[in-house]
Amino acid sequence: MSSYTASDADRLRIAIALTALKFKPADQSCAAYVVQLRSFFPPSEPDAPTSDGSWKGHALALEKDLADLKAKYDAEQIKVISAASKNASDSPASGSQPPKRKIKKKSIDKTLDAPARADLETVLEDLEGLSDFAALPTSDSLFSSVSAFQQLTSALASSSNATTAAQRSLLSSTTIRALNALANILQPILCSSNLTVPSQAATLQTLALLVHHLVTSSVPYLLRKPKKNAAQPAPVSSLLNKVLDTLITRIFHPILESFTPLSQRYLKCLLAPRSPKVLPTDLRRDVLHLFQSAFAPLVSAPSSYDVNLRGTIALVALRELENVFPPPGTVSVRHDWTHDNRVRALVRKDAFWYQCTALHVVFAPSAGGATARADGAVSEPGIVDALSRILRRCRGSSSGSGDGATAACNAEAEARDGDSDVDVSDQIETPHGLDSEAIDEVSYGMILGVMERYWRWTGDVQGSI
Repeated sequence: MSSYTASDADRLRIAIALTALKFKPADQSCAAYVVQLRSFFPPSEPDAPTSDGSWKGHALALEKDLADLKAKYDAEQIKVISAASKNASDSPASGSQPPKRKIKKKSIDKTLDAPARADLETVLEDLEGLSDFAALPTSDSLFSSVSAFQQLTSALASSSNATTAAQRSLLSSTTIRALNALANILQPILCSSNLTVPSQAATLQTLALLVHHLVTSSVPYLLRKPKKNAAQPAPVSSLLNKVLDTLITRIFHPILESFTPLSQRYLKCLLAPRSPKVLPTDLRRDVLHLFQSAFAPLVSAPSSYDVNLRGTIALVALRELENVFPPPGTVSVRHDWTHDNRVRALVRKDAFWYQCTALHVVFAPSAGGATARADGAVSEPGIVDALSRILRRCRGSSSGSGDGATAACNAEAEARDGDSDVDVSDQIETPHGLDSEAIDEVSYGMILGVMERYWRWTGDVQGSI
């Protein structure tokens, strides 16, 4: 048997990964640590070692061929499972009472509601009828992958037998393929400079229905059942981790990164010096609804991945929230503001609102009213540090360390509850010592609301809302 010999490039990658892992804080999840490292070390543009880059094109072609072959193999497996399920339903055994009990018990385990097959077919037909959608090169991939997913989940739901490891692996790969196809439709909409197409809003609404169906139909099968205590959250399998990674990287990250560009394009077109002939379509509400549709089912049932999932998504949202602030000293005073400066201020205010709303969704109370502290989790240091930096930026200060984050937030809460003697002589008629060139009082209140939501979710603050 031949042994594998690692190349120098592989050894270098392994050494870098082990070195980075060595300095990971003990109380920080790996996913959150990776997101933090990516923010510190943005990737550079890839350069091909060869002048023509032929090796890269060949490698990409091989990857595509492999993915197509895997999709065909999975499709054949789905046909076999569907045929077996159909034959079992057409010829029921004489002792049919035990299978009926198993079917009933299986439906109870699926606590997440999923739309009926007819409803999903109607959704796909409506999506296919939208203008400009059929012209997308990835539309066929979405239809085929979602149809395969629906065929597999219908067969698993109608089967009286427990799902096997091979079936769960097939479901995981089918779900990931459908999510990637959906993300390929979503990405051009988020990056499109044409905001006068109403069909984009309808497409986003349909994608929200599809992603909700994909999550609610797949997660119950991929969650491991607790063996000893059924009241405990279900542990996470490696198959479910792959689905969650796809959701985070292909759905949640692009959505959170799109609120500022979408606000900029929409407001610039709406408030242009010359009135546009066709009013732009505001996609931000539909994008936020898509975020909620994908996230809410993941935390609607108790699970052991709840805390890490929230923390990972929150770090991305807080990073984008920090990026909304202008660099210190780059904003002119109010009496020198031009039309462009005023539009940029409105863009920041809208971006604040959407990012804070997304964080409110992320830090919503867990199922059964449990908090992160009750689940054995502690405050994520990265989240506390980010909130501390945002609070200091609101006050026009960029110095300080994250060690005083909790004290700073508590002091701010006390200042808002009672009479405060904050010196605002250096500010421009803004209470609480805010930097008026960076944020207004309304946006500052949104950020404080996010902080309060976070502290209550972690269990650091008691009491009801």
